[in-house]
Amino acid sequence: MSAEPSPPPPRFGAPFHRFWAGCVSSNLADGVMLTTLPVLAAALTDDPLAVAGLAAARYLPWLLFGLFAGVLADRFDRVRTMAAANLVRAAVIVALAVLTTAGQATVTLLYLVMFTVMTCEVFYDVAGRAVLPSLARGAVDRANGRLVAGREVAQEFVGAPLGGFLFAVAASLPLAVNAGAWILGAVVLLGLPLAARGPGARSARPPGTPVHGVRAPVVGPVLSDLAEGLRFVWRDVPLRALVLFVAVANFGAGALAGVFVLVVQDHFGVPEPLFGVFLAVAAVGAVIGAALSSRAGERFGRFPVLAAGFLGQAGLCVVFAFAPNAWVAAVAWSSLAGVSTLAGVLAAGMVQLVVPEPLMGRVLSAKKVLSFSLLPLGALAGGLLGRVDLRVPAVFGAVVVAVATVWVWNRLRVLAARADEAERAARRSGPVEG
Repeated sequence: MSAEPSPPPPRFGAPFHRFWAGCVSSNLADGVMLTTLPVLAAALTDDPLAVAGLAAARYLPWLLFGLFAGVLADRFDRVRTMAAANLVRAAVIVALAVLTTAGQATVTLLYLVMFTVMTCEVFYDVAGRAVLPSLARGAVDRANGRLVAGREVAQEFVGAPLGGFLFAVAASLPLAVNAGAWILGAVVLLGLPLAARGPGARSARPPGTPVHGVRAPVVGPVLSDLAEGLRFVWRDVPLRALVLFVAVANFGAGALAGVFVLVVQDHFGVPEPLFGVFLAVAAVGAVIGAALSSRAGERFGRFPVLAAGFLGQAGLCVVFAFAPNAWVAAVAWSSLAGVSTLAGVLAAGMVQLVVPEPLMGRVLSAKKVLSFSLLPLGALAGGLLGRVDLRVPAVFGAVVVAVATVWVWNRLRVLAARADEAERAARRSGPVEG
């Protein structure tokens, strides 16, 4: 726990609540899609490696476009970037709905759709994470907790089962709901004030200046800005250690994610229409974890909660893998979601607290790219290990996460202390804008 008590966190203003509502609408669409596409893939093929390829397509865009999304977030209006991403992926999903209705859906087509939609998600996510600190000064953990709670309810508790039930009625029906929710999210987000939209919406400085204010589609300055974000991450040793830890841990998590739909349906015998319900039980744990994250960090300290959360994830992966039936597996999966969410909220806030605002988009995107760099390989490894036994990927992931946690232990402690000090300073500086 910190030696110096923190001032009480400020209240959120109307801009944060609008931002939250727009994000929740988009999360609902994500939940429907991320249930529908794997179930549709499983209906087209029973090859674990082919299904795992969909998970690889989900994360590959981060490797290809994540760094450039960070440059864009620091140069352009971040809110318009989020809205545009929503509208593009709505159009793509409408096209898939038409092809599915016509009986033209294939696994290859699903790869292409997942890749395109998640490319839009890259730009949406980086811009959104960069917007948040300006809407929640001095209360970043609490804001992240509310966003994650809203995301889990909309994406997992509502969107996931809705996708499963609608798919049982007609394969194209959940895709139509997807498109509508993304469009609604775009409309709501466009009402945010200029002050929340980042330096690119507020400034008119030429490219290459410390605050990147205008569009500069010139290759040189873009690469220079990109390198600046990477240098910041690499030179900050504790931050670099956290990013590398998440990359390694995500390799282990990707192994389970790649075959998750097969573990649930084939190993535990959960039928297709109830796959979304199985996912939804995780939302209960995730919402509890998100709600408790800020209070747990204040009460026990950011570092102890993070360390316990990371190690807890490893243990619960093993419990899930060897659950005797679907009911026990669902409880283990819900607990895993809660522990993961609690730790994830505090880790996200920790990074947002120590990064300067003009660099926020680039640093967060660099973190995300490096963090996700091994996820596609983990998903493919999970597909190969799943051919031996569908429980093996979960055990493999647990070992990887546990070893990585021990490796990053001391650096994580240092970074957590810096974040705590930054939050105290932010609370002393005044209320949340808006």
